[in-house]
Amino acid sequence: MSLSRFILVRHGETTGNRDCLFYGSTDLPLTDTGHRQAAAVADYLKQVHIDSVLTSGLLRAQQTAEHIISPDRKAHTSEPQLNEMDFGDWEMCHFSEIATRFPTDWESWINDWQNATPTNGEPFPVFAARVQALADTLRQQGTENPGTHLIVAHKGVLGLMIARWFGLPADAMWQFPCEQDSYSVVECRAGFMTLSVFNGRSPYT
Repeated sequence: MSLSRFILVRHGETTGNRDCLFYGSTDLPLTDTGHRQAAAVADYLKQVHIDSVLTSGLLRAQQTAEHIISPDRKAHTSEPQLNEMDFGDWEMCHFSEIATRFPTDWESWINDWQNATPTNGEPFPVFAARVQALADTLRQQGTENPGTHLIVAHKGVLGLMIARWFGLPADAMWQFPCEQDSYSVVECRAGFMTLSVFNGRSPYT
């Protein structure tokens, strides 16, 4: 039976992560710590032959991928469906500021985030639908094209993708918090998905 592996990597640290801000579409670069985290993941994966590289369209994911892919293979495919959720007017704000400036929308988010929309941002159902669509496509491609595929994206995207691959509801995404400076591996055998490594921090072969 053919086997595909999806190596999932969350981008390294940005100032938005460091300062505990809401952000998704804001195109932040990695901090120095973020570059060190990406380099650590690259070291864990240095013995792995990677057949394809898919990243979100955002700089932090692309910078992370560039640490991991070999010097003779700088090409990677940018996929907007892997972009993190757009938080609209909440971008680069701490939750306390959001609660003060947008109390009604914040209350809606707290009470029912799966059906809420950040002020002038992307509705969660729209975000979930695009991640679901990509997860389905990747499962099909993994079935048809065996190999090892690197995906570099964001915490929300990766957690939701894993949940969808396993047929779990959207809120299960929080049970798969992909961490910076680590990698996870999902294996695909004829469309059947198995989580073989989660937040790994040791050499993978």
